Amino acid sequence: MDKVHTLSYQCPNCNAALEYDNASGKFKCFFCDGEFTEEEMKKIFEERDQAVNLDETNEPELTEDQKVTEEFSGQSALYSCPNCGAGVICDTLTASTRCHFCHTPVILSGRLSGEYKPDLIIPFANTREDAERKFRAYTKGKFLLPKDFRSSAQISNISALYVPYWLKSGRIDGSLTATGKIIRTWRSGDKRYTHTKVYHVEREAEMTFVRVPCDGSKRIDDSLMESIEPFVYTGIKPFNMSYLSGCAAEKYDVTKEEAAQRIDQRIREGAEAELRSMASGYTALEGVSTTIGYRTQEYAYALLPVWFLNYTYNGKDYGFAINGQTGTTFGTLPVSRLRLFLFGAGIFLVSLVLSFILLALFFGE
Repeated sequence: MDKVHTLSYQCPNCNAALEYDNASGKFKCFFCDGEFTEEEMKKIFEERDQAVNLDETNEPELTEDQKVTEEFSGQSALYSCPNCGAGVICDTLTASTRCHFCHTPVILSGRLSGEYKPDLIIPFANTREDAERKFRAYTKGKFLLPKDFRSSAQISNISALYVPYWLKSGRIDGSLTATGKIIRTWRSGDKRYTHTKVYHVEREAEMTFVRVPCDGSKRIDDSLMESIEPFVYTGIKPFNMSYLSGCAAEKYDVTKEEAAQRIDQRIREGAEAELRSMASGYTALEGVSTTIGYRTQEYAYALLPVWFLNYTYNGKDYGFAINGQTGTTFGTLPVSRLRLFLFGAGIFLVSLVLSFILLALFFGE
């Protein structure tokens, strides 16, 4: 009978767990300092057949897609947060982890079904040190922040998180109709003249769109994720569980159908802007009507890298995110009520002192 292999990623030298190193793009063993590229790992396991958890099955031979799906289910573990309910995807070598939203220790709740297996992934291209440096630079000089927001304990909560995304690609036909006006004005003596030419404007275009994103997590603010776009898709790869070594991934809870509404809105806005740019040259464009229709469309489920920090202050959550590929940074920052009060009081006292000085100078003369 044929054998179905379930792979986990262990060092070929010492069998310790391997972790993906963002800086070098290699898998590292922190026990024996071994380093391996993805290609080397594949070759080693093919040649030496060192896959662990080897199982035999009497089932008929699986198709390639079925093998990949079964491999994902065997290698992935789903942890659930008992506090906020977040679902965290890790590899099976992860003994424990914390929720990236509320930082509560999470518990293993079971294996993931194949429907949650991503199609694509962009590996992290920057390190934790890079992320911490970006965070400090972003918050430097902001003295109204709560005292502990920039503390070492808080910075340690920055998590390497793969965020689920739905990516849509395809082609559309777009058309625009409008009334275009070219208006010219001039003066002759005391009179002002206006000459208006009116045109019926039509524009048509076939447009291609590639991997328009929408994040697949209801817990993460859409505007926060859009603020750290774009991701560079030249760095995208077919999904492999090995990239989750040392990282976690949020399990999507936004369906493809739900994401389609937001993606279609972004595509429509982009298409309308392109059609309007094709109808330039008019003083005014009135009665604009656009029609957008899909020729082809397809979806991909991807994991994209984000350094993520969630901070709760006075009952409100504040999200901070760093693009794990490009380093683009954005976040909503809390304001300390005490520091805001002291700042306002300080301004008031300074103003009061200056007023007394000015009055003293005025009456002293």
